[in-house]
Amino acid sequence: MCSKRPNEESYEFFENIEDYIKKAKSAEDTSTLPNSESKCNDFMRASGSYFTDRETAEIICKQFIKLYVSLDNVNCVQNRDPTLKKCSEFLNYWINFKFRESMKNEDDCVPDVYDHLEVQFTGDDDFKMSISNIYIYDMNNDDLYKMNILYSLYQNYSKLKNIIENKSGSEKPSLLPHSTACCADYIEAKYICNGDNNDENIFCEKLKNFQTKYDALYQNFDGKRSQFSDNLLKLEECPNPKIITTAVTGSIIGLIPLLGVLYKVSKLNIKL
Repeated sequence: MCSKRPNEESYEFFENIEDYIKKAKSAEDTSTLPNSESKCNDFMRASGSYFTDRETAEIICKQFIKLYVSLDNVNCVQNRDPTLKKCSEFLNYWINFKFRESMKNEDDCVPDVYDHLEVQFTGDDDFKMSISNIYIYDMNNDDLYKMNILYSLYQNYSKLKNIIENKSGSEKPSLLPHSTACCADYIEAKYICNGDNNDENIFCEKLKNFQTKYDALYQNFDGKRSQFSDNLLKLEECPNPKIITTAVTGSIIGLIPLLGVLYKVSKLNIKL
C-alpha cells in the first residue's frame, strides 16, 4: 500500500499558481534541455512499463526536468528556505497529476515511479536534483481531484487575463471559450462547497480567493467591453447546480449525470 500524508493536504502553492502555470506551460512547449534526452530515454526503457504508453514516460520526464530547472533557478525546490516549500508542493502535485493520468496500475505508488526518474539525474552536476523526500508522496485522491479543478480554473483565468490585459490591434478576440470552461469548473467547485459540505475548508477558501481575482478581472473587462467579440461570463451567472438538479428530476438523482458531464468537461479542460 502506498504511503500518504495523514494530515490535511496543503494548498499553499496556489498562492503562486499563476507563476507555476507559466512555468509548467513553458516546460511543455519549449525544446528539450541538453543532456536530458538520453537520461529520459533511459527512464522510458527502465520504467515505461508503469505507463499506458512508454513514450508518455519519456515525455513526462522531459517536461519534469525542464520544470524542475525553471523552479530551481529561483532556489525554490531545494528547500533552502522553509517559506519556499510551495515549489516542492507544486512539483508533487504536478507529478501526481501526470503520473496518475498515465500509469497502468492505480495500485502503483507515485514515489516509487518518481524514484526511477530521479535516479537518472542524481549526481549530474548539470541538474543538481535535490527534492526532499517528504514532498514526494501519493496524494489523497479527493484532494488531487479538487486541486485539478482549481488548477483548471486558474489555467483559463490566466488565458482570459492575458487576452484582456494585452489586447492590441483592431481584431476583437473571443473570451467565451475560456469563460465557458471556467463556468463548468466553477459549478463543480461550488457544488463541492455547498449543501452539507464544509464551505470553510481549505479548498473552499482557495475557491473564494479565485472568485475575488476573477471578479477583479471582470471589472477590467467591463471597461473595455467593446474591444471584444463576445462577453466574459460572471461567475454568479453560471448555472446553479441545485436549480439544474431540481429542474431535471426534483431530486439528487438528476445530479449524477450532470456531474458526469462536468467531470468530463473538467478532464478536457485541464492540461498541465
